[in-house]
Amino acid sequence: MKAVLGLVCGFVLTLAVFGSGLGFAAWLLAAKPPRQATATISMAELWTKKAQPVNKAAQSFKRLPAEQSASPDIAAQPQETPSDPTVTAAIAPGAADLSPSHLAWCASRYRSYHPDDNSYLSYSGQLRPCISPYLEVANAGDGDENGAGLGVYAANDGGEALSADHVDNCFSRYRSYRPEDNSYQPYSGGPRRQCQ
Repeated sequence: MKAVLGLVCGFVLTLAVFGSGLGFAAWLLAAKPPRQATATISMAELWTKKAQPVNKAAQSFKRLPAEQSASPDIAAQPQETPSDPTVTAAIAPGAADLSPSHLAWCASRYRSYHPDDNSYLSYSGQLRPCISPYLEVANAGDGDENGAGLGVYAANDGGEALSADHVDNCFSRYRSYRPEDNSYQPYSGGPRRQCQ
């Protein structure tokens, strides 16, 4: 008798669980979609099939007058255009003793380069002189007719002569290279080292 009663109770319990799941599924499927806001104008009024002319007289828009500049004298003065540092004809007389290759090198390396005073604005906000591999070459051009004075740099430590190829090589390897003392600042910090 207990076995039959357990079997009937299990069957009734299974039917109750199945019926509750079926009822929940029917409720989900029969739920109404959320109500959407309807437009106040019909779609036919928004999108017409043929173009309609605009009546300018019926519009209530006001045209604003043009803005005047603060001072008419400023507008009358011609604006100065910045000179191209790579063109030698546009360079100020103060930079006449610099070679065109030096000016082109500095202008390509530093965006804020000014050829008038041969300086650029560093990230720290200081004006620094631009030293290129061509700076000393232009000033050393007073050698003999065979070109012995060209391409020679004199280092401060010991006075040995550095060739232009050596200076070019050091400039290409080290961004902080200075040809005056043939040294560069290593990334790890510490004292400046000689370029070999």
